[in-house]
Amino acid sequence: MASFLDSKNQVSISPSIVIFTVLFLLGLFFFYYLRSIIILLFLAFIFMVALNPLVSWLENRLRFPRILATLLVYLLVIGILTGIIALVVPPLSRELYQLVIGLHLPPVIQAEIDNFTFSLENFTSLVDRVGSSVSVILAIVTSTFSGLFTFFTLLVLSFYLMLERKVLYKKVAWFTRDASHLIEAKKLIDSLEHQLGGWVRGQIVLMLLIGLISYVGLLLLKVPYALPLALLAGILEILPNIGPTFAAVPAVIFAYIAGGPVLAGVTLVFYIIVQQLENNLIVPKIMKDSVDVNPLVAIVTIIIGLKLAGVMGALLAVPTYILVRTLYSLWFNRQHPRQTN
Repeated sequence: MASFLDSKNQVSISPSIVIFTVLFLLGLFFFYYLRSIIILLFLAFIFMVALNPLVSWLENRLRFPRILATLLVYLLVIGILTGIIALVVPPLSRELYQLVIGLHLPPVIQAEIDNFTFSLENFTSLVDRVGSSVSVILAIVTSTFSGLFTFFTLLVLSFYLMLERKVLYKKVAWFTRDASHLIEAKKLIDSLEHQLGGWVRGQIVLMLLIGLISYVGLLLLKVPYALPLALLAGILEILPNIGPTFAAVPAVIFAYIAGGPVLAGVTLVFYIIVQQLENNLIVPKIMKDSVDVNPLVAIVTIIIGLKLAGVMGALLAVPTYILVRTLYSLWFNRQHPRQTN
């Protein structure tokens, strides 16, 4: 009887299941170990799908060779970025400097500065601080060169992805020779270009437009530190609905400090008007051809991305969500094809 129960309770594990489990775990370790490279490739792909419509327009409408069209678009983007930096950074640095100067140091720190006397102990402490500052400066310089190298690598990767855009789906042939898989890969890339590229382009235009409107309005209202506040309003546009609310808080505070409750109230009304225009006019016009991402889903994914991987995780949260949603949609349609009568 015991042997019968043992035979009934016996569980057999297929060797294929063991092999699959081991390969799956090794694959997870491989992707985790190379996560920085995978993130860089994903960023290059996002950059490519965002710019490809303009490259295709130059290629198809103006009959430019694809490599020339890609170079022109890249030069245009770099020129725009350089112009924005040249226009924004000098006044932004001045206003931020004035903001820092306008802040009063705490009494404890001020008293320590006033009571500082030169002695061997203080000199040693100063040397230690300078030494640590030098190491900090070296770390900043190293990270700057690393960032420039990463940005250059991103441009090169996206450039080659752009040149290979029309045949990119054929790279699946490295893993399979099934023709249906090539078709699914083409559908995936085309769908991502429409959804992900459209979202990126719309979001960039929306951030620039809201930042510009905020800057002009704050200048006309004579609210101090208009440029940093407008830059904050543009950046926070990545958070739908609640971003403009967060951006209004420091603007109202500075307006109250500078001009009292009247200016603070006018500034609050200005931000409310901008938000209403954004929700009812600007967003529908800019995002009409873009993918629909539910605001609640966007906020939750950004918070999760921020928690898991910091600022980079927050930036890539919505694109990752769009990628996963597109993959699931294609898989679901493949598993449940529509019945046509």
